[in-house]
Amino acid sequence: MRPTPPTGTQTLPDLDDRELMMRIRTACTGVVLGTALALATFAVPAQAAAPARAAAGCETLRATVANSQGLSGGTVQATVCIYSGGSADLNTSYYNYVQDHQADGVAARAYIRDSWGLYGPLAVDDTSTSGGQDLGYWDSTTTGNTSVRVYVCLGTKYPGDSGARCASDVMYA
Repeated sequence: MRPTPPTGTQTLPDLDDRELMMRIRTACTGVVLGTALALATFAVPAQAAAPARAAAGCETLRATVANSQGLSGGTVQATVCIYSGGSADLNTSYYNYVQDHQADGVAARAYIRDSWGLYGPLAVDDTSTSGGQDLGYWDSTTTGNTSVRVYVCLGTKYPGDSGARCASDVMYA
């Protein structure tokens, strides 16, 4: 016989071992099924949104170049994907842009380099008050890319030109 509990407390019902085990089993089954359902709910959208090509990796690249006064002159941001076969492109699900930061009459231009060569300018922004210019669509014309580099340059010079004021970021496959 159980001792009498203090006043104001609840007592547990008398359960035999079999009934107690059934309740524990039912609770555990509910937890396992609920967890499985939650995992399936989160996994399905990610699989459905996968690109048609198998991605070796995607990365958001960002570079900012200083102007001649040492101030922030322009920024490029681009989400680049390199696929298992070495083809590459801009992931247009993201906002890929070049943005000018100073109203100094010197435009910011965006370029991309893959193993085939340099492309661009993809976009030009010369308005420090705008939200930047979209880079549009870019798809590598070759396979076998092991890296892709994005550049932002001020003025009309290309990356690698003498006196070019550029900054870059790179991703490797």
